[in-house]
Amino acid sequence: EAGVMAVSAFDAVSRMAPHAHGNYLDALRHGDGLFHEHDITTPLRLAHFLAQALHETGGFTVLRESMSYSAPRLMEIFGVNRHSAGVTAAEAETLARQPQAIAERVYGLGNPRKARELGNTEPGDGFRYRGNGVLQTTGRGNHKRMGTACGADFESNPQLVIESAYALKPALHEWTQNKLNARADKNDIRTITLRINGGLNGLAQRETWFKKAWSLLKSDAEPVEAWRAASKDSAVLRLQKALNDLGASPALVTDGRYGAATRQAVKAFQTAVGIVADGVAGPVTQAAIKLRLATLRGA
Repeated sequence: EAGVMAVSAFDAVSRMAPHAHGNYLDALRHGDGLFHEHDITTPLRLAHFLAQALHETGGFTVLRESMSYSAPRLMEIFGVNRHSAGVTAAEAETLARQPQAIAERVYGLGNPRKARELGNTEPGDGFRYRGNGVLQTTGRGNHKRMGTACGADFESNPQLVIESAYALKPALHEWTQNKLNARADKNDIRTITLRINGGLNGLAQRETWFKKAWSLLKSDAEPVEAWRAASKDSAVLRLQKALNDLGASPALVTDGRYGAATRQAVKAFQTAVGIVADGVAGPVTQAAIKLRLATLRGA
């Protein structure tokens, strides 16, 4: 029957992430009540939640962000034109493998703009409030906000975030605040990733985790392909109609679900107009579709 999990979150994670940390496993073992509280009650919702959590924690192995970056990695993540920290090559050499100095430079007072955004006000806050727990809560401000939501003082004791009694709570609050069940119902991993990550970092890995989670959690009554289990999305419906208007071949079934045929039609359109053919209807593709439609209708 649709909506019934084939296995529990704990069982699914035990199979997918053999090196998962005991704190996380404990939290999952006793997490069913919390998942219910946050309405994560279908395989589609739980698979999307776990995919994000598994990616953010490297398969539930990372409790805290280590910040022990090499110089090349520092440049890749926090370098000029990559991050507000704008770390230079010379700086990267002196900062390499010094976690506390790195955290202070990129999240703390060494990066005033980011420090303000994260609510880091004291020397050492960058490291003290570095990425923490299931969705890597970062910054004094977020620790304070999440602590209030979870009924615990994360600001005074950041370590609480990774204790099994609390480990799932900040992530679930963030999930609910961002209204991500609604996006999971539409199988919209891009929007979920954007809201959790602020960008599309690691989207391919998140998709891989999702497929594994879906195959374990779905009941026999549900389709093998997750998109077939999704609810209709009006934005996808509009996209399908637009592609049909532009002569998609074969014509798409306008069902509001982003499946293989829709992805293929998007790719064909992207190829035709000379943009990166990744099968994803992002802002650039949407703008190109709009332009083509306007031209067509104008003619």
